Amino acid sequence: MDTKTQILSTAADLLQRQSLNGFSLQDIADRVGIRKASLFHHYRNKDALVADVIDTSIQALRRHIEAQQGQPAARQLEAFFAIYLNSIGPGRRLCPVGGVLGDWDHLDQQLRQRAQRLLDLQHDWLTGIALSGQCAENSEQAERWAERVLMLVQGGLFLSRVKGSPLPIEQAISEVRRELKR
Repeated sequence: MDTKTQILSTAADLLQRQSLNGFSLQDIADRVGIRKASLFHHYRNKDALVADVIDTSIQALRRHIEAQQGQPAARQLEAFFAIYLNSIGPGRRLCPVGGVLGDWDHLDQQLRQRAQRLLDLQHDWLTGIALSGQCAENSEQAERWAERVLMLVQGGLFLSRVKGSPLPIEQAISEVRRELKR
């Protein structure tokens, strides 16, 4: 793994475990095994690094969504849940947006827009799932359903982190699954 990839991976992990103000560029340099000054060869500041973390998450989510194209809605929804259950790791980490949320009012505008884009991408995917899976009769209902699922999953992830247990997000996901079976 090249140095820039190590920096990005380390920053993503720290952002999701400790939030934006819970780590410094020195923490990243120490974990990667480079001098702090070497970080500036790759990123002009911490905001630029975090922006790249979020951009990388957006790209990964887009690839994930594209891989699910043409799949039944239930399978796509399970793929959405898998991101939270397997990739993020309930009880240990937050999603990248959760890592910046505590500083939302003080974030650079471009960083805010990136975080919003990541949430919007999830919302749009869920809206499409709702429409194709007949969870909604029209686009307005689909958007409300998507927002509700996103709130449940994000809230479950947050509580899992606070409690140090995957149980809250597992319960949130189970609630959505039960609703779909009705």
